[in-house]
Amino acid sequence: MQGNSAGTPCSRDPLLDVKVRFGQRLRALRTEQNISQEKLGEMAGLHRTFVSMVERGERNVTLATVEKLAKALGRRMADLMPDAP
Repeated sequence: MQGNSAGTPCSRDPLLDVKVRFGQRLRALRTEQNISQEKLGEMAGLHRTFVSMVERGERNVTLATVEKLAKALGRRMADLMPDAP
Protein backbone atom coordinates (compact mmCIF):
# COMPACT_ATOMS: atom_id res chain seq x y z
CA MET A 1 0.00 0.00 0.00
CA GLN A 2 1.10 3.52 -0.68
CA GLY A 3 0.30 6.53 1.42
CA ASN A 4 -1.52 9.62 0.27
CA SER A 5 -0.26 13.18 0.76
CA ALA A 6 -1.48 13.12 4.36
CA GLY A 7 0.54 9.97 5.05
CA THR A 8 -2.57 7.81 5.39
CA PRO A 9 -2.33 4.38 3.74
CA CYS A 10 -4.59 3.94 0.73
CA SER A 11 -5.33 0.93 -1.40
CA ARG A 12 -6.49 0.57 -4.98
CA ASP A 13 -10.27 0.74 -5.28
CA PRO A 14 -11.43 -2.53 -6.91
CA LEU A 15 -14.61 -0.80 -8.14
CA LEU A 16 -12.47 1.69 -10.04
CA ASP A 17 -10.98 -1.11 -12.08
CA VAL A 18 -14.35 -2.55 -13.09
CA LYS A 19 -15.72 0.92 -13.90
CA VAL A 20 -12.72 1.61 -16.15
CA ARG A 21 -13.01 -1.80 -17.82
CA PHE A 22 -16.76 -1.32 -18.36
CA GLY A 23 -16.09 2.08 -19.91
CA GLN A 24 -13.46 0.62 -22.22
CA ARG A 25 -15.88 -2.10 -23.31
CA LEU A 26 -18.67 0.43 -23.90
CA ARG A 27 -16.36 2.65 -25.96
CA ALA A 28 -15.19 -0.33 -28.05
CA LEU A 29 -18.76 -1.39 -28.85
CA ARG A 30 -19.82 2.20 -29.59
CA THR A 31 -16.91 2.96 -31.90
CA GLU A 32 -17.29 -0.43 -33.62
CA GLN A 33 -20.67 0.85 -34.78
CA ASN A 34 -19.38 4.35 -35.62
CA ILE A 35 -21.74 5.94 -33.08
CA SER A 36 -20.75 9.19 -31.36
CA GLN A 37 -21.14 9.63 -27.61
CA GLU A 38 -23.81 12.23 -28.32
CA LYS A 39 -25.77 9.86 -30.56
CA LEU A 40 -25.49 6.99 -28.07
CA GLY A 41 -26.74 9.32 -25.35
CA GLU A 42 -29.75 10.28 -27.47
CA MET A 43 -30.49 6.66 -28.33
CA ALA A 44 -30.24 5.58 -24.67
CA GLY A 45 -31.98 8.60 -23.16
CA LEU A 46 -28.78 9.73 -21.42
CA HIS A 47 -26.75 12.93 -21.60
CA ARG A 48 -23.61 12.80 -23.75
CA THR A 49 -21.45 13.97 -20.85
CA PHE A 50 -22.74 11.05 -18.77
CA VAL A 51 -21.77 8.63 -21.56
CA SER A 52 -18.32 10.25 -21.67
CA MET A 53 -17.90 9.91 -17.90
CA VAL A 54 -18.96 6.25 -18.02
CA GLU A 55 -16.44 5.55 -20.77
CA ARG A 56 -13.69 7.16 -18.67
CA GLY A 57 -14.67 5.06 -15.64
CA GLU A 58 -15.78 8.09 -13.65
CA ARG A 59 -19.37 6.96 -13.06
CA ASN A 60 -20.77 3.84 -11.47
CA VAL A 61 -23.70 2.74 -13.62
CA THR A 62 -26.88 1.02 -12.50
CA LEU A 63 -28.32 -2.09 -14.12
CA ALA A 64 -31.06 0.12 -15.57
CA THR A 65 -28.40 2.23 -17.29
CA VAL A 66 -26.59 -0.86 -18.58
CA GLU A 67 -29.90 -2.02 -20.04
CA LYS A 68 -30.49 1.36 -21.76
CA LEU A 69 -27.00 1.33 -23.25
CA ALA A 70 -27.30 -2.28 -24.39
CA LYS A 71 -30.65 -1.64 -26.09
CA ALA A 72 -29.29 1.48 -27.79
CA LEU A 73 -26.36 -0.54 -29.15
CA GLY A 74 -28.56 -3.48 -30.14
CA ARG A 75 -26.64 -5.76 -27.79
CA ARG A 76 -27.37 -7.97 -24.79
CA MET A 77 -26.55 -6.54 -21.38
CA ALA A 78 -23.96 -9.29 -20.96
CA ASP A 79 -22.14 -8.01 -24.05
CA LEU A 80 -21.31 -4.82 -22.19
CA MET A 81 -19.77 -6.64 -19.23
CA PRO A 82 -15.97 -6.65 -19.20
CA ASP A 83 -14.02 -9.81 -18.54
CA ALA A 84 -12.42 -10.17 -15.13
CA PRO A 85 -8.71 -9.33 -15.10
